Amino acid sequence: MKYHYSRKEGWLGNPCGLVFFKDRYHLFFQLNPYAKRYGRMHWGHAVSDDLISWEECPVAISPDDEMSCNSGSAVVWDGKIWLFYTSVAYDYSEKICVAYSSDGIRFEKYEGGPVAKNPLEGSNKFRDPFVMRYGEGFRMLIGAGQYGIAKVLQYESDDLINWDYKGELLSDGRFGSVIEAPNIIEADGKWVFIIQSERHLPSKVLFGAGEYDGERFVFDDAKEPFKAVDLGSDFYNPVTCYGENDAALLMGWMFSMKMNSFAVCCPREITVSRKGEVCMLPCGGLKSKLVKESSFVSFGSGRLRVIFEGRTLFDKAYRECPEISVLEDVGTVEVFLDGGRETVTVFVC
Repeated sequence: MKYHYSRKEGWLGNPCGLVFFKDRYHLFFQLNPYAKRYGRMHWGHAVSDDLISWEECPVAISPDDEMSCNSGSAVVWDGKIWLFYTSVAYDYSEKICVAYSSDGIRFEKYEGGPVAKNPLEGSNKFRDPFVMRYGEGFRMLIGAGQYGIAKVLQYESDDLINWDYKGELLSDGRFGSVIEAPNIIEADGKWVFIIQSERHLPSKVLFGAGEYDGERFVFDDAKEPFKAVDLGSDFYNPVTCYGENDAALLMGWMFSMKMNSFAVCCPREITVSRKGEVCMLPCGGLKSKLVKESSFVSFGSGRLRVIFEGRTLFDKAYRECPEISVLEDVGTVEVFLDGGRETVTVFVC
């Protein structure tokens, strides 16, 4: 692939962290290095100067006495990259552990054990820690669930090791029994809260815009707080970070179960329009790779379609033709509508 990170060997899962460290971008992701299928998860690692060309690095985290090192996030502090991951035991219980590196290549696990354990009784769903700087300290969001109700839990720390539980940031059974991959990032003075639901509403990956004060998130639209991050069928588990010049960036996982195809979507910069609309467009040098006309994308009779060899992969009605920009790559199409107000990600082959 020309514009997307992918692998020829092993199984590439969802991104786990993206950080800008020592003038390079570091991407971490779920990886089974032994087979092209889901298995005992490790954390893969790649670096880039431009978010287009990627250089493979040694595996960052491997399971030791745990069954799997599942998803999480990365953050830079005190001259180190810190990786927060979901440690899954052989009884399928989940806890949050951390590893760190001063050189950005060799990572050492914190020997003091988990930095967070599930505070909810009767639940083993406690995963995907997202850590970010906030004020003089840090916040950590963790996807969870209890009694069939999906939740996002919030923690606070001054040193990334000792975490205080601050309660539930979100609790809603409409999203199924667990929320995964929670993220919060600020763009143009507006906070954007991203979650992955068990249910398609109409997409699993959703965002809501609003205000965040370190304790609560107040949505701009209280009645319909969440919208789809991406309308395509092959977009999952995004991660966010502040890149060069503090741009708010997002990268998601492109995965087709039917085709057993996987890659990481192009990096997207999150911006907020004057009308308060959240927009996502390819960042950096990828903007110049966008095309206005694509053999895969068409609009007619009030419907926008993505089609490959006679198969309709996406179909949605619009009153009038939206502004269309397309990033084509080997086997994939990413469509950006009306300046990134909507996006569509699909594998075409």
